[in-house]
Amino acid sequence: MLRITDFKLYSSLNTVLTIEEIYIDEGTFIHIQGKNSTGKSLFLKSLCGQYKNYSGSLLYRRKKLSENKMNNNVVLISNYFPVIENLSYLENIQLPIGNINSIQRSRLIDMASILGIVNDLSDMMELSSRTQRLFVYLIRASLLSPSILLIDDIDTYFDDSNYERVYQFFQFCLKSGMMIISTGKTPIENIQNYVIRNGVVEKI
Repeated sequence: MLRITDFKLYSSLNTVLTIEEIYIDEGTFIHIQGKNSTGKSLFLKSLCGQYKNYSGSLLYRRKKLSENKMNNNVVLISNYFPVIENLSYLENIQLPIGNINSIQRSRLIDMASILGIVNDLSDMMELSSRTQRLFVYLIRASLLSPSILLIDDIDTYFDDSNYERVYQFFQFCLKSGMMIISTGKTPIENIQNYVIRNGVVEKI
């Protein structure tokens, strides 16, 4: 479980975001909705250790997230998806992982099938779309088996026609106990949504 209590996020000396208390269980997907410049991105960066200007408690399994060994197992996907264009989809997925075992390969194929790119795995990424690059990043992130997957500005990455595939992908990841936290400007159906109102994160 991730427990966030008395959390205040600062930009310089100003408080930009406050969370009184949120509990997130393993295998749970939550979404935080807010406008630009409301602290959404900085909040995700604080969870993965990239941003330190905050106060309050971030506990994962009763230990401080910053001191927990799994803090290195928190993956953030933001709005930049660099790939090596003269390598295939498959090679780009495997690049930071190295050789994968049979279990990982089976999982990779399952995820690529869900996202609709299983027939593209041998293609070069030179002509791939931004959405296809996101799918490569999602598969790569899941193969790293993070305890927490963070996705910033999720509603800017794909249109409605791709959402069902992405939703099914998330359901596949949640079955392994992965925790997913996303941010965006609009709510997401069928999951727990929060909204930032006047700098405070509230449950919808």
